[in-house]
Amino acid sequence: MSLLPDSSGVIALSIVIPAFNEEQRIPRTLTEALSFLQLQPFQSELVIVDDGSSDRTAAIIEELAVRSGGRVKLLRNPGNRGKGFAVRHGVMQARGEVILFGDADMATPFSEVHKVITPIHE
Repeated sequence: MSLLPDSSGVIALSIVIPAFNEEQRIPRTLTEALSFLQLQPFQSELVIVDDGSSDRTAAIIEELAVRSGGRVKLLRNPGNRGKGFAVRHGVMQARGEVILFGDADMATPFSEVHKVITPIHE
C-alpha cells in the first residue's frame, strides 16, 4: 500500500463505522480496527458515528477514544437517522485522503482493507 508514511502529518486513511445499539459488538470491532491501524505505516483515524443508540454504545466508544491517543473520533447523530445518514455524517467529518466505511459486525474484516486501497494508489 503506498499511502503516505506516518511522519508526513497527513491522515492517509479514515475508516467510518456507523453504530446503532452495538454495545455487544463495538468493543471487539474497535479493538480489531485499532489493532489493524496501529500496524500501518501511515496516519489514520477511526470515525464512529453513534446513530442515536439507547444502550451503552456511545459510552463504550468514548472510553476507548480516550485511550486511543486521538485516533478514535466519536460523532453523535441527533437521534436515530438511519445507516445512510450515519455514514454520510462520518464521511463528511473524516479527514483521510482515502475514506472507507464498514459495519460494526465486521462483515468485511479489516484484513481486506489492503485489497480495496491498493488499486487506488497503483
